[in-house]
Amino acid sequence: MANATGKWLALSLIALGCGGSQAAAPAANTSNEVKEASASGPSTPVKKHGSGTVTALLGSGGGSLELEEGPRVAVPAGAVHGGQEFVLKLAAKTTAFSNKESEKPLGPTFSFAPSVDAPSGGSIEVSYPLATVPAGWGDPSIAYEIAEGEEISYGEDSTRTKWEYERAQMNGGRVVAKLNGVTGLRMQFVLTNLEAQ
Repeated sequence: MANATGKWLALSLIALGCGGSQAAAPAANTSNEVKEASASGPSTPVKKHGSGTVTALLGSGGGSLELEEGPRVAVPAGAVHGGQEFVLKLAAKTTAFSNKESEKPLGPTFSFAPSVDAPSGGSIEVSYPLATVPAGWGDPSIAYEIAEGEEISYGEDSTRTKWEYERAQMNGGRVVAKLNGVTGLRMQFVLTNLEAQ
């Protein structure tokens, strides 16, 4: 009797084991399909809005990320190949512009990563809300950090950077810079003091 019960128990466990693995197989396939779909990224434009930090998966359709604090980055269709996650966030402030009488920072310091290049004939638009340029100040520019090289300080590797400038234009209550690409490092809109030049 114990022998028959043991055989019945073994057969029941085998049957349950087979049923369990059959049920797991479709779920594994579905999971793989989802990963493949997200790897290609969305083919339509994506819009994301948030405070402090905003993240979005962009694909061939491009899209825009915007912070409540003002900065907005619009990536055109065709700039992203496959799917890539992008982050627009407030970044550590820089004193590079506040120490000069000829320049004044406009809005917060921010970053957009990873780096991305605009497609041929297109541009990445980086903007910030600004109704009018204050009296005595000239056209705004955007300053963006670029890597100059590696350096070792205090026993740690770090990247040495410098700031490059591009002119920006007023457009519909925003100051807009059209860039060929972004570096993934910090950006800052600045105003130029006409009297200090």
